[in-house]
Amino acid sequence: MILRSCPVFSPRPWGDRKLNRIYGVDSEEPIGEVWLLSDIEGMRTWLESGSTRLSPNEVIDKLSGRSLPRFPIMVKHICANEWLSVQVHPDDKFARLYEGEPWGKSECWYFLNEGQVLAGMKNKTKPVDSVREDDLNHILLKRGDLLTLPAGIVHAIGPGSELIEIQQNSDVTYRLYDWDRGRELHIEKASKAVNPSLMPGHYESVKRFDWEYFSVRETSRFSGTGVCVTIEEKPSLYLVIDDVIESAKPFLAITLGEFWSEIP
Repeated sequence: MILRSCPVFSPRPWGDRKLNRIYGVDSEEPIGEVWLLSDIEGMRTWLESGSTRLSPNEVIDKLSGRSLPRFPIMVKHICANEWLSVQVHPDDKFARLYEGEPWGKSECWYFLNEGQVLAGMKNKTKPVDSVREDDLNHILLKRGDLLTLPAGIVHAIGPGSELIEIQQNSDVTYRLYDWDRGRELHIEKASKAVNPSLMPGHYESVKRFDWEYFSVRETSRFSGTGVCVTIEEKPSLYLVIDDVIESAKPFLAITLGEFWSEIP
């Protein structure tokens, strides 16, 4: 079974109208995030094949091989015209304790162009309420590079960056600084969620990457069960269940890692 996802769109003040153009979306604010796969209430992406229409929640067991409290992963297409907020996500323990979530939000980014990010604190003792651009490592990335962001790392995606984000399915973000846009900050929780000793992993020209949360590989043929995302101007996402998908052009094949077999 192969199901195609119907994306939903999130306007953001830092977004890029390139996404409005290629997806045909009219919005007052530019689109910043295209949610290619999500089971978050209000931002659910339906999965379709012919007359079949399912929510991700209905295929949890088919993807993971077991029962989970929520669909495990989220995939986004992100394009930034300005800096995103300087932010941090909770890890699994913190999310369960303070947010009532089944897990936290670790993520990785596959870059579709030359991009830039801020990630990881230079001064491990810097108070989080005073963290600014110069306090974080400035990382330049090329098309095909992959960056891993375990929960607890302070980070921000930079202008000109376009990427596929693959993450644990959670929508919990704590903003530390927002470039004076006036949006709400979450300093108290951010200060508890930050792990200043963590650093991102930067992997160049990735063809395959294995992580505890998920594995990602570039291929033109996938067989089995997983999520496949085309690498093109307008990415498409397919959920493949015990089937085969092939393409003349390479795509990203995403499969679940060991983490999901250990969820109580």
